[in-house]
Amino acid sequence: MVLEKYFESRKAIVEKGLKEYLTKVNTYPEPLYEAMQYSIFAGGKRLRPIIFFATYEMLKEKRNASMLQPIVPAACALEMVHTASLIHDDLPSIDNSEMRRSELSCHKKFDEATAILAGDALLTKAFEVLTNINNSKKAITCINVLAREISTRGMIGGQTVDVMVTSTKARINVLKYIHLKKTGSLLKAAVDLACVMGEAEENVVLALESFALNVGLAYQIIDDILDEIGTSDILGKEPGEDARNNKATYAAILGLDKARRTAEKLLDDSYKLIKNMPSNEILVEYLYMIRERIPL
Repeated sequence: MVLEKYFESRKAIVEKGLKEYLTKVNTYPEPLYEAMQYSIFAGGKRLRPIIFFATYEMLKEKRNASMLQPIVPAACALEMVHTASLIHDDLPSIDNSEMRRSELSCHKKFDEATAILAGDALLTKAFEVLTNINNSKKAITCINVLAREISTRGMIGGQTVDVMVTSTKARINVLKYIHLKKTGSLLKAAVDLACVMGEAEENVVLALESFALNVGLAYQIIDDILDEIGTSDILGKEPGEDARNNKATYAAILGLDKARRTAEKLLDDSYKLIKNMPSNEILVEYLYMIRERIPL
């Protein structure tokens, strides 16, 4: 119940920020802005910005929505990058997904060219938004953090290897690399941005980075399992896309039971990394929420 209320209130802050950043500018050319807004406001959970908020509040050792306003630009930038990655992932040349968040994917609602440009525009907008952070030194550091985590060494690198590797050629260490980069990098960016804004000590930063990468890997493994045995209601898209696209997955390589155990172990390790941190209740409840996604 605490987590539900927390997610609800922090999501509202993110939604308000996104609406301000995507509506107060000149909206020409209209089809581009329509595609950007369609994808951003298509019902996302806003997990990455909410984890960013939760980590920041944990570091400050108080839960107070009013103190989050100065860091809203970083929260919105995270969601813009995440949405851009989904738009591009869904394209016919990558995952060829017709549905996203139970709605038509961007390229199906508009067209492929508009979807590519909308993703590019959101990615670029994220860095513009980070310049709204009042402290210029922190703004520059945040830009560096986000650029690093979505670069060839991060999310985009992971996506590239994912496209290159088929299920018949994949090895578990390659698959781990893909998921750590593709999913883990943005979660790592979320905690790193919180650490920049919250001025965390180095040992705390390192622990939270490991926490984020473990969570990202666990989350992706669970998605792999759900893609094999889940439903469209749970996934927000048609299951079985990985198999149809000949994608390597933990469920395919390890089998369902071992994949489940691997995800559970990662979540256990994540808990150990933050269990002694003060004001960690939201992040701990978040781990429980992820665990509940694991199908029996």
